[in-house]
Parts: sequence; structure tokens; C-alpha cells
Amino acid sequence: MTPKEEKELLLRVVTKLAGQQLEKGGFIPFGATLGSKRDVQLLMPKSMKQDVTTDELDAYWVRTLRQAVATGECKTVCSCTDVRVQANEGLLVSAVLVHVEHVDTFSEDILYPYRKDEGSGVVWRAHERGDGVPDIYHSSGTFLK
Repeated sequence: MTPKEEKELLLRVVTKLAGQQLEKGGFIPFGATLGSKRDVQLLMPKSMKQDVTTDELDAYWVRTLRQAVATGECKTVCSCTDVRVQANEGLLVSAVLVHVEHVDTFSEDILYPYRKDEGSGVVWRAHERGDGVPDIYHSSGTFLK
């Protein structure tokens, strides 16, 4: 698989899981890795305090994903968080933020805005992509310290 194909496979899996969580009325931040055999490993926190800060959550995922990739078996990793972002009109919009990295080629932040329909289903809106800051890998493929 190419790095782009790996990323797209991982994104399909995690956005599906995110949608399922949201439809059930809650969201637990999670991470995922894609192994060399196209196997997706979900990483869920055992517990999380109620008022976790963004910095604490980011630090947790950096530690957890670095531990997960230490074996060298996976090249693509991500973390997923339910966020609120300010839209152009100044209103807060619900979205799932996915930070995805590949060992050799990219770090990307993808924002998936959503709304809930009358039946509690999730309706995804157009996503936005932006360059992410590498948290797990250097551009050379080595781990960040």
C-alpha cells in the first residue's frame, strides 16, 4: 500500500468508529495504528478525568502512540478527538479532529464537522485538511523525543 492508501484506510476506520460513538451519545477520544498487514489497532484510554485539557490529551496521545509504534510494525498512526471549533459566523461547530501521521511522508490534521439529525444520526459535513505538526515521527522516520 502507498502511504496515501494507508492513511485513507485508517481514516475510514476511525471516522466510522467516531460516528458510532457520537450516535450512541458520547465520545471517548481514541487513537489507532495501522500495521504492516493492514491491521488496525484501536487504542482507548482506560480512564480519563472529566476536565482533561487539550495539552494533557495531546501529551497522552503522543506517549501512547509512541509506545504503540516502538516495535516498528506500524507506519501510520492517528488520534481522534471530539472538538468544538469556531465557524466563520462565530458560532461553535461540533467536529471530530483527526491527527494522522505516516513515518515517511506526512503529518496532517483533518477536521470533520458534523451535526446530529433528529434521529441522533451523525451527518458529516465537508472536511478540512491542514498540515499537522509531527508529534510521533521526524520527517526522517525517527521518533521525536
